[in-house]
Amino acid sequence: MDESGSDDVLGLVLERVDSHVSLIRAAAVCRRWRRAIADAAFLRRYRSLHAPLVAGYYRNEQHTLTWSHVRPTFVPSSPSMVDARSFSLDFLPDGADSWTILDSRGSFLLLCEASSVKFPDKVICLCEPLTRHYWRIHPLPDWDDDRCYHWKLFLLDGESSEAGGRISMSNFRVLCVFVRDGVTQAAMYAMGSSWSKKNIDPRFKISVPMGHSAGCWYFVQGRALTTLDGRTGDFSSSELLPLRDWDSDTWTHNFFITNGRDGKLHIFTVYDNTMKMFTRLEGGEWVLEKMIALPEATRGLPGYKPSFFSGHQYILTIGAGFVILMPQARELWPFSINLETMEAAPVEQGMGLLVFECELPWPPALHACLDR
Repeated sequence: MDESGSDDVLGLVLERVDSHVSLIRAAAVCRRWRRAIADAAFLRRYRSLHAPLVAGYYRNEQHTLTWSHVRPTFVPSSPSMVDARSFSLDFLPDGADSWTILDSRGSFLLLCEASSVKFPDKVICLCEPLTRHYWRIHPLPDWDDDRCYHWKLFLLDGESSEAGGRISMSNFRVLCVFVRDGVTQAAMYAMGSSWSKKNIDPRFKISVPMGHSAGCWYFVQGRALTTLDGRTGDFSSSELLPLRDWDSDTWTHNFFITNGRDGKLHIFTVYDNTMKMFTRLEGGEWVLEKMIALPEATRGLPGYKPSFFSGHQYILTIGAGFVILMPQARELWPFSINLETMEAAPVEQGMGLLVFECELPWPPALHACLDR
């Protein structure tokens, strides 16, 4: 077998390495292995075959009573393998306490100033915590227009993929959606360029995001589920599953979307102290997967009182595979529900509504040692 053939066989073997960490260790075996792993084509194939390694999760901590901002906090997915200190945001201007996380994608965070000034005056930046790099994003020229309101910003992939990665410091985009004169409009920022107008469906109305999963954001508009694709920056709509009394008051259902640990898209609702979880099948159909009565599920937890379930349950935090709720009561008694097992557990307070996933940087930095 010639050298090119043996390299092809080596690539097939290395593609089966089960984790990014093991792949980096394999690159230390010899120069030939490092060269094979650093190849852009190999990295693209490997990324398509293996899920990215999640280093942990960021959250915007809040005071539960006042809902005021405290600071972004990082929680490692595996404390024994990931050093939380390496993901500190203290390298940002004015320190971590001055910022609020808006979105995350890959190993990057999109943030804005946590000050009380109106949104158009806030500073926006992109950062990669592990490499401690950040980039200030200049505001739209007309952000100070008093006719504009309801600003929403989302972090998107770049227009092309580098070495199998979805996003990089030199290849990212930010989508800004806002309302001007009653009409929803959008603008796109691309690294190395500036803001430019983006056409979107004028029927799309800005609403509170109902959650994000697998790189997409989801919104509810009447009986339609609107999806913002984080790869393309395009919006699409699909029919929402029918829920009881849906037309009467959407918000009384505490309706949210998240991704489970199985990677599938899930909708969960809390209504009459009952949680239901729906899963979307490959054909687009929604099916009821699980259902629990919250009073019974939490009865064994410390501090439980039947009176906690005489009213509605508030959604405090949505994360991958879990949700945190709190009773509408005078006492603070938050609890979590594991969306895989539907088991309840006591939790800490003040985690903020959304949890932002952070992956290890990709592709791995191997080029410096190729000639050793």
